Formats: sequence, structure tokens, C-alpha cells
Amino acid sequence: MRKKFLSAILAMSMVMGLAACGNNGPVPTANDSADTTEATEAPAAEAPAAEATDAVAGIDGWEPFGDQVTLRVAVYDRGDAGNGCSDVENNYWTNWVQENFGDKYNIKVEYVGITRSDVMTDYAMLASTNTLPTLCMEYDYDKLATWASDGYLQPIDLEQFKTVAPTYWANMEENGLTGYTQFDGDDYIVLGKRPYGNTNYTFVTWYRKDWLKEAGYDGAYPATNTELLEALGKMVENGHKYPMSGSKVAGAGADQNYMFRDYPQDEKTWCTTGDYQIPALSTEAQKRLLKWNNELYNDGYLNPEYYLRSVDDVNADFVNGEAFQWSGYVSSTMDVLNSFYENNPDAELGVVVCDSKFVQDSTWGSSNAFRPNNIFGAMVGFANNATEDEVKAGEMYLEWMAQDENLFTMTWGLEGVNFNFDDNGNPVAVGDQTGLPEQQGHNNNVDYWMVVTASKSFGDIESDIKAINPQGLPQDFYDDILANYKGQLALYESGYANVDCLFGGALESVTEYGTSLKEEIYPEFRDQLVMCKPDEFDALYEELSQKYLDAGYQEIIDERQGMLDAGTTTKLQ
Repeated sequence: MRKKFLSAILAMSMVMGLAACGNNGPVPTANDSADTTEATEAPAAEAPAAEATDAVAGIDGWEPFGDQVTLRVAVYDRGDAGNGCSDVENNYWTNWVQENFGDKYNIKVEYVGITRSDVMTDYAMLASTNTLPTLCMEYDYDKLATWASDGYLQPIDLEQFKTVAPTYWANMEENGLTGYTQFDGDDYIVLGKRPYGNTNYTFVTWYRKDWLKEAGYDGAYPATNTELLEALGKMVENGHKYPMSGSKVAGAGADQNYMFRDYPQDEKTWCTTGDYQIPALSTEAQKRLLKWNNELYNDGYLNPEYYLRSVDDVNADFVNGEAFQWSGYVSSTMDVLNSFYENNPDAELGVVVCDSKFVQDSTWGSSNAFRPNNIFGAMVGFANNATEDEVKAGEMYLEWMAQDENLFTMTWGLEGVNFNFDDNGNPVAVGDQTGLPEQQGHNNNVDYWMVVTASKSFGDIESDIKAINPQGLPQDFYDDILANYKGQLALYESGYANVDCLFGGALESVTEYGTSLKEEIYPEFRDQLVMCKPDEFDALYEELSQKYLDAGYQEIIDERQGMLDAGTTTKLQ
């Protein structure tokens, strides 16, 4: 029997503390009317646990396990060998963790690769074979709620956690995260922080400034999509074929429609169809987004075989000088940009900077709205079949990773290899680490230290942008990245960027229909809409929207609406 989760509104002190971050809604708490069927209990431990003494909390109180304990830790496998180590389960850094943490405490650390674009399927397969990683982690609150509901996770003894991992818990307290640990009155998760969570400034679009100048513009990125269409037409006239490249859609987060919405947003629409995971086919914003792609396709700005192409093909187009723009997470080491300049040494790139004033396109909707992040980064739960020793080993891992010296090494790497200190004593990353045995993984190893923080931070935005600013390139993008952050922050503070609605429990309709909608039905319908004749689009959108609703999306909308009406969701700011 599934466990059903209900939630209640936060206490006023928590509300006031989170209001500035766009989260003044619920956290899951106990409710007498809920079905209290428990998840499978963890088997009793057979080996003596590594214990923190009553007098000494944290690392100073740890002792090695008497018998070796295996700790399995989830890590994203992003399939991007060109942006770090290709084997996420076995590389220099996983071995470094073993040597500096595991060996000391008689823990065998095993990393379990989780396909980033298909997280839920991977976890479901692991659960079905009773091989879930000890530490299950994700960035999306609703996924953890679903795992708890499906019995994947076991409750956490927070008093023990505070003793074993006091540094980690102190970080949660400092960042206002302790109110998010519970589902149905039991503590299930601990959370890492996300610096600057009211923006998404680390995801950046680079564009060919030289192409715009060649077309008679000043090089600034077009302010609206209407202006962008005009510029693309001139680029094609200048011989740039398929300037917008294109690939098939896949996985959670495909076709996000934030920049096509009307603002200020309607709370019902925001709650019921506004999340980024399941494409919102049937909404006006999604219609604009797909009509935009239909225009790009029919005007010849998209590769006509985009539906057969992958993200790697898009990267290759940009690297080879055949695409107008490319988007990715900013990192001090970016192989795509390194390769781009190698192939296009005379090119001039620009960064799309979010305007601090709201920009509205009369045809296509907003042109500069974005999806802000949240105050929490990775959320971590413990597998339902983890033994007492394995749980404690996981808690020790989180505490060890939260230590300044360990976090620094995992984020920056080795001095003289991955970074060097400048004259002011600040670390500066080596721009190109390609081929090094010590080469860091995606975004400077973020998928290993995400359990502590979603991005490395010195505590002030200028220093933090300097830390992630791509190094070793012919151009410097610091000023534009900082301007983009300031523009996003201004929009957020003006109410034109809203954190997604959070739900105080698992949505059964999402569990039942979400995967088929986003992985099977939406891609098929989307391609029909993008490739149809422009005069057929409106009627086809109406037809396919109804089929999409009938295939389960209406049930998702209705269940979300029910939770909004019951007061068990966050509220639109």
C-alpha cells in the first residue's frame, strides 16, 4: 500500500525566514488521517558501528568500523566525456575519496552512476533489484517525496545525525533548510545549500557576436524573439546555414516555457502546469514556445533533421562554427569553449545578459523571464534497505565532505594541476585540464560535492563569479556573467521570476503518468507541431493538447489543484 503524504503550513517564524527566497509554503508534517503503512525497515546491523562518543560530536569522535562497511553513493552520469572524466564511478577523484575517507574508517565507497536525463527510471530499476545506493539524492523536492511514498527511503534519526554530522547540520541551520526534512511527520531527508538560489546565473548562453556585427547590428543580443527572427534571416543570407542548430527533446526539463509566459503569473496556472519537469502541452505558454519552434523550422533556422540529433550534435555545431548560440553551465574549465576557440580563433562571442527591466514581446511573450533555483541544492535520503552501519557511514561521508579542507580539494582540485593561487592568495582554476589523470568531472566535480552545496562559493558574488569564470580563453566573460546575475536578481525582486510551486507530498498522478507524458507522448506530439505547416499549427495544437490531457495530464492538473486548494503547496509570490 502506498504511503500518502499530507502537509501543513510552516510556522510563522519559518515563513518570514523564507519569504525572501520565494518559499513561504508547507513542509510535510504528521497527519492523523494519513495511511501510516511504514516503508520496509532496515535490517539489523551485524557489524559494530563506527560511533561518535557522547562527549565528542563529529569527526573527532569517530572510530573505524570493526568490519568493513560498503557505502554506495549516487552520482550523476551526464554522458559528457568532453566535460570531465568519462567514468563517473571510477576515476582519480573517486579513488581520492576512498584513500582519504574510506580507508581511514574501514568504509568501501562505491559510486553508482545515475543517468541525469532519466533519474526516475534508474532509481526504479535499482529499487526493483534491491540495489538502491545508500545515499539517494536529487535536486527536485517532489522526487524525494515520491521515493519516500514508494518506500525507497527510511526515516532518519536526526539526533544521531546531528552527533555524527554536526557541521553538515549547522550548514542546514544557517541556510534555513531544517524545516524541509519531514514527510508525514518522519524525517527522511537532509539538504545541501544553493547559493544565490533566487537566480540561475550559472547557466549561460554564448552567441556569435561577430555574426550579428556581420549582419549590420552592434553585436548586442536581440532584445525580443521578434528581433531575433529578423537577425537570423540576415545570418542565413550571409551563408550561415541552420544557425539555431537543434536536437531532439528528451528527459525532464525539456521545452521549458518560462520566457513565453505572461507576467505577473496566474497562481492556478503556475501551480498546476508551471513546473519544469513535465512539458505543459495545452497551455498558452507552451503553445507560444512550440509555435516559435515551428517558425524556426519552417524558416530554415533549425536543422531539418533535428529530431534525429543529440546534444552532442548541437555541441559539435557550435564548436565547428556552424551555430549561432550555445548554452551550458559556467565552469572555470569548459571543453566546448576551449574547442570552439581552437577551431575559430578569430571569432567573437558574447554572453546573453538578462535585462534588469522586464521585456515583453507582443507576439511571443516575455523574452527575459527565467526559472530561478531554490534555497536548497541536493536533497539526500537513505535507502530503505541500508543497515545501521551503512546509514552511519553515509552520515560520516556527508560530514567529511562538508569539512572546508575536503570540500576545497574536491571543488578546486590539486594546486599546480587543477588550479594555482594568484598574487592575492585566491585559487584560479587551470582552464584546460584535458587528458590529465586528475581531470575533474562535470563542472569541477560538482556531482560529488553537490551533497554540501550546489555551487562553490566564497560568500560574495564577485569572488564566486571569478571562481567559475572560464579560464584560458581569448575572451573574458566576467563582466557579462556578473551583469547577468544582477539582471536576474532585479527581475526576481520585481516579481518577474518565480520559484516553481512545491508540493507537500507525493503526487500519485505524476508517478502514474509523468514518465510516459514527458518521455513518449510529448516528444511525438512536439515533433508533429514543430514540423507541420504554419497554417495547420493552431488546429493541431488544440487536437494534440486534448489527447495529452486525456493521456493523464488532466489528472496531474487536478491533483495539483487539489493540493493548492488544501493549502499544501507553496504560494506564488
